[in-house]
Amino acid sequence: MNKSVYEKNMEALKKKYPVWAYILENVKRKKRNFDVIAEQSLMGETILKVKQDGKELYLNGKYAPSAVIDRWFEKQGTIEEYAPIIILGISNGEHIRRIMESVPKTCNILIYEPSFELFRRAMQEVDLSFVFQPDIPVGLMVKGINENERAAYFFHFISYDNMTLLRYYISGNYQELFPEETEEFIGRLQKYISDIEVAWNTRVRYTDVKAVNVLANLHHLYEGYSIRELFGMLPEDIPVIIVSAGPSLNKNILELKRAVGKACIIATDTAMKPLLDNGILPDLFVIIDGLKPEILFRHKDISKVPMVTMIAVSTEPMSLHKGKKFFYASGSAFEEELTRDILIENGTGERVIPNLMSGGSVATSAYALGLNMGTRIVILVGQDLAMTENKTHADGTFQDEMDQIDVESGMYFEVESVDGGKVLTRADFDLYRKWFEDHFKEWSHVKVIDATEGGALIHNTKIMTLKKAVQKYCRKEFNVKWHIARCKKIFTEEQRKRVLDYFSGSLDKLDEVKKKAKEGKGYYERLEKLADKTVISEQGLGKVLKKIKKFNHYMETDYMARMVMDSLDGLNFTLRPLAYQKQDDQNCELMDVAKQGQVLTYGVTVAADEIKLIAEGTIVKYAKEHPLQDGKDKEE
Repeated sequence: MNKSVYEKNMEALKKKYPVWAYILENVKRKKRNFDVIAEQSLMGETILKVKQDGKELYLNGKYAPSAVIDRWFEKQGTIEEYAPIIILGISNGEHIRRIMESVPKTCNILIYEPSFELFRRAMQEVDLSFVFQPDIPVGLMVKGINENERAAYFFHFISYDNMTLLRYYISGNYQELFPEETEEFIGRLQKYISDIEVAWNTRVRYTDVKAVNVLANLHHLYEGYSIRELFGMLPEDIPVIIVSAGPSLNKNILELKRAVGKACIIATDTAMKPLLDNGILPDLFVIIDGLKPEILFRHKDISKVPMVTMIAVSTEPMSLHKGKKFFYASGSAFEEELTRDILIENGTGERVIPNLMSGGSVATSAYALGLNMGTRIVILVGQDLAMTENKTHADGTFQDEMDQIDVESGMYFEVESVDGGKVLTRADFDLYRKWFEDHFKEWSHVKVIDATEGGALIHNTKIMTLKKAVQKYCRKEFNVKWHIARCKKIFTEEQRKRVLDYFSGSLDKLDEVKKKAKEGKGYYERLEKLADKTVISEQGLGKVLKKIKKFNHYMETDYMARMVMDSLDGLNFTLRPLAYQKQDDQNCELMDVAKQGQVLTYGVTVAADEIKLIAEGTIVKYAKEHPLQDGKDKEE
């Protein structure tokens, strides 16, 4: 062992990954079927050699490791800004150093070492301290230490925008030494990229759905309430019980009856049917999904519980639910325009319809709502975040008895369970778990009790049965339903008249957007002609760019133009990766801008026509069928 190198590496490691340093110093040598030997190459570099089954395998070359890396760079060609770079195998670290020094600083570099013992030997023999510098944005995974973070690393390092720029480097002889680990890692990487493409297709589909949802649901907003009415409603010592639909909900669901009237029970949408089937009416339920299946909401008592929602969610649950609806911000420009006048009139500077913080799931949104309502005690129920008994959800949600899933499919991994053992989870569940843990730690003034009685362990919570949690914290009577019944609607009568005017005038506004888009397309066509010339007129270019800037300002600020653009997220996703590819000269860059601008503006003209058809059958129709009347029943 090279003692000075090891000490240097450990000093750097302790600063960035102190737990890793502890593991290296205290975990006993693991059994392995190979030996790792450090040698000097002909070029004077430290190299690592592995002896296995009578063979000698050099990692990254025997004579000149630098030449191996040079050949890799030659094959890669230009490595673009923001490209993700995956390195499999730490080896002697020279390839990592060269890549970090040579690629653009905006690149995301992720290193995976499939052998804990090889990592330990590398730490003892080669200088890896540069990898552990605190200001270096490099991700590192080592099997036996943090391989369970793979999904999170993929999520943060690889996106739809940059996945086509991805490069990977597999260190020499790693595929022969660790065939299963290498194959699994590459397979997971390929699957993740495939999932991004699937998610993109879903996003494209959802953007069309979103335009339909917003227009179809706007009349509910017209009649609805803002979640701001709920803020501060609860005394700090009245707990909020978040009921999710994890498999463990079936164990203790009946205990919730004892909490009615002594807590604010907030259900997730998927948990509603099991609760209602057991005669439990929560105080509120939350929905965030734009594509939630209507089967979850087909229940005779669904309308008895107020819904917390936004206008971009599925139309089916909005229509099936006839009760009170509380809205949080959807990000829709149309919604913002309808409430802008109220904001000005109130002069408070506060959003009429606030955002609802979310960690990506309906349960995290319900938690955020509970905190805004004023409680300092949160009880989690049915928050498994794991495949308890090989199921994803409680019985009675999507079907009377949920099927068991195939946990051998490769998408599941082990985490700590609440009972001290292990339980299988999947990447999205684990991300939600980590979101909860981070926020529970940050908001330590809030007491969080995990009364799920199954599933993954969520750190920074107090584990307790639901029966004990209700006995301990649900002691005071507090009629949440009485307070909710006295909330005021978003719009006054005078404001409702203006909303109907917006509904009626939407077709003219869409015609205006279409006209502007045609003008914008003409500007980009003129830019293309300029870019096609050998010498570009600076004066002519300046005039065109000024008009394009004015057009873009309109598209970014006009509420109806923004709504049309929102419906083109799929097209934007198609064009966005191109923005990461740099061109060699001004003409090429201007030509790219011109062509992308023409595609986008053409998309706006088509989308404006499609949205007109949707508007005619939704908000325009609603305005005609529901004319606002004054006290004398006279139509306005």
